Amino acid sequence: MRVTELQLQNLKCFADTTFSFSHKKSETYPWVTLLGENGVGKSTVLQALALLLAGPEAAKELMPRPTGWVRDESQPGRLTVKLRQDAADSGTFGDKVQRKAFTVSYQITGSQPLTIAIGEKSQTYTEPVLLEKPDRPLSWLRTQAFASGSQGWFAAGYGAFRRLTRVSQVIVPSLDAPKRSSNFFTQFQEDTALSAFERWMVYLDYRLAKDENDAEAQRMKTVGERAIVKLLPGDVQIAGVTRTGQIEFALGGQRVSTIGLSDGFRSIIALAGDLIWRLLQAFPDLDDPTQAPGVVLIDELDIHLHPTWQREIAGWLRQGFPNLQFLVATHSPLIAAGAGADALTLHLAQTDGQVDIVEIPYIHLAGTVERTLTSPAFGLESTYTPATARKIQRYHELRRGRPLQGDDKKEYQHLEVFMREIQPYGDLSSPDSLENRIDAFLTAHLP
Repeated sequence: MRVTELQLQNLKCFADTTFSFSHKKSETYPWVTLLGENGVGKSTVLQALALLLAGPEAAKELMPRPTGWVRDESQPGRLTVKLRQDAADSGTFGDKVQRKAFTVSYQITGSQPLTIAIGEKSQTYTEPVLLEKPDRPLSWLRTQAFASGSQGWFAAGYGAFRRLTRVSQVIVPSLDAPKRSSNFFTQFQEDTALSAFERWMVYLDYRLAKDENDAEAQRMKTVGERAIVKLLPGDVQIAGVTRTGQIEFALGGQRVSTIGLSDGFRSIIALAGDLIWRLLQAFPDLDDPTQAPGVVLIDELDIHLHPTWQREIAGWLRQGFPNLQFLVATHSPLIAAGAGADALTLHLAQTDGQVDIVEIPYIHLAGTVERTLTSPAFGLESTYTPATARKIQRYHELRRGRPLQGDDKKEYQHLEVFMREIQPYGDLSSPDSLENRIDAFLTAHLP
């Protein structure tokens, strides 16, 4: 499954906005980065996608009462996604002509009473509610794509607070098949821990302890461990499971349990472990589920990650899961620039109450973090601290006002020393410095 387009109408900060995730050749971008200041709707975009990719029943579990979603409550809001079926996704829709593209759409009401026609019937709604548009393709998708036991049609979403549990506990070696809604829990329930990895590893260890020749358990264990280790920086290995059901890692010559790891390690382990487990459930017949297609949503990918990891995480995820389509929100210039030449980068900004979307091309060629931050992708006027920026501005104000006397002259002299120390434009004492060359040019060309 791939997402080709998302439309949001009358929802939160979106009056009527369409996101296209496809090339002109109808090929979807493998990685989409959403940038923008806080409050411009990045999380709303990912949550809307989660509701649509989960299916109507799971969407109502994730958001049973969509309070605050409708922008103008005198009319319903609408969210619509266009999907494309992948060869690995089960089912065939159509007899003579097989259909691969599908549209799923919901309406959302607010607290103001609204009468809405669905099919041939009309009904008045006085509370916030999510309503699907019934049609034959949606009925088919309910059984093929959105059913918990469906083969393929993979989609999962991760909120900003993804983490392993902080509670030291004995984990029971059992594992139930996931509900479709559970693929997106952390996007809507911030206190939900991603415990599937820990339960899964204990479960496989238990199976292998009972029967060391259990080929299926060994295969899942090998695939899972390989995928997780790929995403961890440095020489980190899974050391095993203790008698009390604690997973341990070999790190820096020590055995460390998951509860003793840093938040950065735990964040990556939680994401990778949960993701590979869900892929194994969706593609049980694949020898290597890390090669499976699907859609993954990640909010605030940079959370808990050191800049060294932020610089690499997009590449790690793309290499570890090469056929997944990632849609992520971030505030990190390192993640934005590290997604690759074939990634789509979109900047969201509010103007007069409406969200404008601007594609940022060639961000991978920005070269430095400073250039990325001062580009339209982030829009910073300066990467200096506010105090340093004020001193630089004051220096130029005094320089333009020369000759100086009294306190202004003393301040200017102090600022000259400061400017030489930080050297924002090269050595100011050098005739070849940018500052002196600008002065020489202006003197030669201005009357």
